[in-house]
Amino acid sequence: MSLKIFDNGILRKKIQHKYSTVIDLQNLLTQTLQQRLSLFSKKFVSEVWHELAGCRIEKYFVEVNPDMIPFRGVGFDLACSAGPLMFTNDVPGILKQWHQALRHNGVFMASFIGENSLMELKECFFKIEESFSVPHHLRFFPTIATKDAGMLMQRAGFYLPTADRIQHVFKVGSLGELLNALKAMGGNILYEKSNSAITRGFLKAVEKEYFNRYSCSGQLLVSIDIVCMTGWALKDNNEQQIKNGMRYL
Repeated sequence: MSLKIFDNGILRKKIQHKYSTVIDLQNLLTQTLQQRLSLFSKKFVSEVWHELAGCRIEKYFVEVNPDMIPFRGVGFDLACSAGPLMFTNDVPGILKQWHQALRHNGVFMASFIGENSLMELKECFFKIEESFSVPHHLRFFPTIATKDAGMLMQRAGFYLPTADRIQHVFKVGSLGELLNALKAMGGNILYEKSNSAITRGFLKAVEKEYFNRYSCSGQLLVSIDIVCMTGWALKDNNEQQIKNGMRYL
């Protein structure tokens, strides 16, 4: 039995839409993929977009578990995952499922939060843990390193896998707003289950440290790395076919 880190039931309830930070992040993840798609001259007949709350297929919306997609063998030309990979308990498994859902020469693209995200928050927690003599814990969700993303794509059977990252900075009004946004995405399951209880005084100290070190105009700065990766479901290893379908700027 694989270890389940994320509470994906929260995603299916769609409560994340109450938080503007989550909406902004989802829009950023989607826009990142849309910008990358502008590099393609290839026309995609059938597309599926997987976002935090579910999948969009043309005008239809389908709720989908981030750990299991119901599209195996469907034969999409394009599958885009804007966000869910960062809350998937079995990343290699879900990538293989997407590979099976594509037809020959189909394209898979994904964007998700990368390894250097939330560094300000993590550093402040680390500093206050030391001052409170609290053992250090991995309190926030793990992320996929950019250098590992291409390897995971290759293991899943994708051809010509590529991965890169871009850093963005959000602003939030308080530590509570940020933690609520993470909870709405199912992304704080680790710190909720850590062995040391988090008191109100502890969180106030973290917020004070955060404002002292990483604030601008009365708001907290939140660094987010967006990793974008692309791969092809190629069955005959015809690399030239792929190159002919792309327009390089």
